[in-house]
Amino acid sequence: MSTQIMNIGPVPTDESAAQVGRSDYDEQSLRQCQAFKRMLERLHPVPPDCSAVLVIRSFPHDFGSYREVCVRYDDGDLMATDYAYGLENNTPAQWDATANYELIWLERLSVLNRAVRAGEMSPADVPKAYRAGRLPELPANQSFSELLAAFPF
Repeated sequence: MSTQIMNIGPVPTDESAAQVGRSDYDEQSLRQCQAFKRMLERLHPVPPDCSAVLVIRSFPHDFGSYREVCVRYDDGDLMATDYAYGLENNTPAQWDATANYELIWLERLSVLNRAVRAGEMSPADVPKAYRAGRLPELPANQSFSELLAAFPF
């Protein structure tokens, strides 16, 4: 029995990922991996009593490090192994509405934080929805337009 790491990817299979070596890679890849991990947790939750967990990991690359969402699992646990391979075989192709909303929300949070750090705005000017730095709890099975209506940026 040993712990294994299976790379799932930085984004859904048919989506464009941040490119290693670009100046905005760190911020963009972290946002994408956070949203992708949350999406996988929604669509493919880890079963109770299963020794698997979704994680965001960095790996070395010739042009710097790159990030991916991975499943860490105990290969001696049949349920964990089945979960990992099932996730790999059923990785979503596209962002869902919630993940699209979260990507935009996280990007806006990043812009607001940069503006505060640069002194372009005060922390008190940051909209209340962004002050805690946590994504809002979004209802399931909503379209993007329904999410925008309920949780405007």
